[in-house]
Amino acid sequence: MSKSNESMSVAAKLLAEDPKLREDVRGTTLFDQFVNGPNKLKTVNIDDELFYVVEGDTLLDEDQLAIYAAQREKADEAFMLSKRAGHAGLGTARLSAPQTSLIALTSNGRIVRWAPNTILTYRVVQSTFTASERYEKAIDGMKQATQAWEETCGVKFQHSEDLDTANGVGTAGAVFAVREITPLPGDRAPIASAFFPNDPPSRRKVLLFPDFFAADLGFDPIGVVRHELGHVLGFRHEHIRSGAPAACLGEPNFDTSNLTDYDPQSVMHYFCGGQGTRELRISGLDSIGAQQVYGPPLNAVEFVS
Repeated sequence: MSKSNESMSVAAKLLAEDPKLREDVRGTTLFDQFVNGPNKLKTVNIDDELFYVVEGDTLLDEDQLAIYAAQREKADEAFMLSKRAGHAGLGTARLSAPQTSLIALTSNGRIVRWAPNTILTYRVVQSTFTASERYEKAIDGMKQATQAWEETCGVKFQHSEDLDTANGVGTAGAVFAVREITPLPGDRAPIASAFFPNDPPSRRKVLLFPDFFAADLGFDPIGVVRHELGHVLGFRHEHIRSGAPAACLGEPNFDTSNLTDYDPQSVMHYFCGGQGTRELRISGLDSIGAQQVYGPPLNAVEFVS
């Protein structure tokens, strides 16, 4: 069954429009390594669709993975060329992908964000939770995490409680859905996963996997939700820049824009290389960067009509 335009990712649309591009990106060495190599990516099934886990908590379908692999391969080639030029005494080439943080997602050189006055409504899909305590934990986690972002910058979230018991597992009229996911045997799921503002509506889900509910999670679960909502607002991982510890690197930073200096305490920074925190709180630099994109908190502004 073919996908509707609404459910197609940007990558799927690009590949559908250009069969040659589809052939090229699926033929990259890195794509083959991601799918078939000895260290192939983790995969997880969501509603009978296979996704690849990249960057710890980002889920990509096969079309998105093909574009991702091609972009990353080009970035790696550019980096190696710059290294060789430096060793040859020719100086170091400037990479086209900026080394940035707090890091905003970009498209065609423009920062990706929700439109002004958008109320980010969400439903917590009650039928997906395997226990009532987990459903309540998700509600509480979203309440505290959304409040933290509302106190940080000019965004507004709203729990559409009446939609929690609506049929199906989709958004049911809200902007996004929050769900528990029970992995299939063989799946290697992350703790949680979210989406970016420019993902298609069908992909607008905050997904909570079994480890999120574990007593020995090792992270503040509210912090995990704060981190995932950072992605929902359009922020990439903080630890992908060159200033981060080497143990944290391994993610491409194409399609990003500089907002602040490197911040090892950022809510978007993984706990790696001796940096990051297990609390995943929104830091002072996070606030500065988020307000560059969304403005000050709405309760700090006096609106005049």
